[in-house]
Amino acid sequence: MTPGATGPVLVYAPDRGIGDLMWHLPTIRAIAAQIPEGQVVLAARPSSRAAEVLAVEPTVSRVVYAPHHSGLLRDLREIADFWRLCRQIRPRAVWILEKIGRPALAAALAGTPERRGFGLGHASQERWLTVGPVLPRSLRPAHRLEKLAQFERLHGLAVTSREPALKLDPAAVAKVAARFAAVPRPWLVLGIGASEPARTWPIERFATLSRAVGDLFGAVFWLGGPADAAPAEAAVAALNAQGGEAGGAPLNIAACDLSLDAAAALIALSAGFVGNDSGPLNLAAAVGRPAIGLMGTSPVPAYSRHLTALDGGAGRIADITVDQVVGALRRRVAAEGWRDGAPEA
Repeated sequence: MTPGATGPVLVYAPDRGIGDLMWHLPTIRAIAAQIPEGQVVLAARPSSRAAEVLAVEPTVSRVVYAPHHSGLLRDLREIADFWRLCRQIRPRAVWILEKIGRPALAAALAGTPERRGFGLGHASQERWLTVGPVLPRSLRPAHRLEKLAQFERLHGLAVTSREPALKLDPAAVAKVAARFAAVPRPWLVLGIGASEPARTWPIERFATLSRAVGDLFGAVFWLGGPADAAPAEAAVAALNAQGGEAGGAPLNIAACDLSLDAAAALIALSAGFVGNDSGPLNLAAAVGRPAIGLMGTSPVPAYSRHLTALDGGAGRIADITVDQVVGALRRRVAAEGWRDGAPEA
């Protein structure tokens, strides 16, 4: 760090979603471990919901949002936004976990004395950095996880595992455990939401899946966003009516009303998770629960040992069959003996 400089260390992570945020979390912790206060200020995109996800993360003292803009004035608006953040926070150093030049220029204009970033041959960023080295140009097409690993090595950051090991709010865990205390166990969480149709498995297949694994679970929770609430409630009502007639079927519960911290707590208390490539899938891996991801257009994430990814080929999530998912789920349960997470998780 620059001798005599004051102020916090600001980390810019271009997290557009919860999954991206989880990829960066080990790097953020390693940066925090290098500095005396053991904490950084994190600048992230609003879509990452970092302030909620990292509410009890001890290495992040504060989350500030750097909005993403589009259109002809995008660059100028993002430079102005980050300049304002730097002027407000007055960081002694900025670490830019990205190759773009806008935050580096903004930090330089704001007078931040120490500036590090990916570089990757982008002169628009490298000219504004004060500390190297930068990533080689050959890494430009590489996956973000590979770039982060190389950046860590170059800057002496100690990262021994890519597992996010997300910290949960004990109060949220206790509240969810109390709310569903009477629900039969073990629990399976289905993540039915996604950011786009290409990442969304048909909801009727989730219903078929719930019926097919009823011998393994006492209850199946349907987790999604507000837009998923109505179809989830309809599917749950139909499944519970059929189960009451047939007997022995799991209880299905619509859980689309849960806040993000409560959703993470529910997943942590469950035996496992099956769902679309979305925030809850990444939360499942981040809290250490067995998770099966149904992949559409995105590359298969490779950062967590807890995650198994299925895809139908050529990026078509609709090509994933119920039989494939049931087979993958039964194999993992047989091999790992899925059990519910403890209330103190």
